[in-house]
Amino acid sequence: MSAEPPSTDNPSRPADPADVNSIDAIIRAVYDAVSFTDANGPDGARLASLLTPVAKLTKVMPELLSEATVPEYVARVKAWVESSGCHGFIERELFRRTEVYGGIAHVFSSYEGRVLTGDEDSVIERGINSIQLRHDGTRWWILGILWTEEDENRPIPAAYLPRM
Repeated sequence: MSAEPPSTDNPSRPADPADVNSIDAIIRAVYDAVSFTDANGPDGARLASLLTPVAKLTKVMPELLSEATVPEYVARVKAWVESSGCHGFIERELFRRTEVYGGIAHVFSSYEGRVLTGDEDSVIERGINSIQLRHDGTRWWILGILWTEEDENRPIPAAYLPRM
């Protein structure tokens, strides 16, 4: 019998219990953590408290994957903020489909991202997040987030858009 691998469920900053007590709460917290209304960028500490330390944030594009840890993701966004001159970024959920079995869950969450420049904002992207989660008996953890943006050749399917 082999020894259990070390736990990966110990971020540097404990999560707010209100952020991790349900799937709804942790998904809301992710969108809040990646959004910002000043040039400081995403809340990396809060985001890290939601994910296991080995979790990856992976942008899936037709020609390549762009994988990052939470610190790498935050650094990339901050570099983009500096080069683009934006004052903020708001990502909001449009629609969600959740599947749960035992202590695991998978969430498909369509989103739109708005960039804030001065007094105006505009949608710069829409796409779908694929979020894998586990419940350890105490709280929910995000094991990884994959996302892909829509384009003219790959619009978000109607099944993942808000019902009117």
